[in-house]
Amino acid sequence: MILSLDISTSMTGFALINSDGKIIVHQFVDLRKEKSFVEKVQLARNEIIKAISCTTPRDISAVVVEKNLQRFRRGLSSAATINALARFNGALSFAVASYFEAPLVNMAVNEVRKKLGIKIVREKVCGVPTKEQVKRGLDKVLCESKQKIQWRTKVLKSGPRKGQEVIADGVYDEVDAIVVGLAYLKTYS
Repeated sequence: MILSLDISTSMTGFALINSDGKIIVHQFVDLRKEKSFVEKVQLARNEIIKAISCTTPRDISAVVVEKNLQRFRRGLSSAATINALARFNGALSFAVASYFEAPLVNMAVNEVRKKLGIKIVREKVCGVPTKEQVKRGLDKVLCESKQKIQWRTKVLKSGPRKGQEVIADGVYDEVDAIVVGLAYLKTYS
């Protein structure tokens, strides 16, 4: 089995996937209320271990992580943001991989999507955000393998879309973790 992670300082998604590509566990850890770097790492590590330990023995063959952002993207990243994400990615990756005594593998987001045949069209062109395109692509991949995930939702309590049901916070992080894990299996199996 592999454990795949989509690491962020606000939400960290993770998935446990068996060697046949069956999703065993998929969850996210909400880190937004934690202010301390160390507390964020400890909370994410502990929540991942708790979720995984309840469902399987310690037979993780690899911890697979989406590579951190390597360059600036207009309006989305600053040097401070990239630095913070890289430090958090490194700390949490090490904490989890060392706990499971498993090798750590980093995979680039573009190669991961390509490996699963998930094509992304600019939102300006198609009107669908990238994260939703990835989720739809994953849903298609899962359907082909006779798997279906009922994604968590929430009902908005205020604002112009009050009462509307939307994808819950953290689901897209779960999606990214699953995509990374399935791409790893497709690459190395």
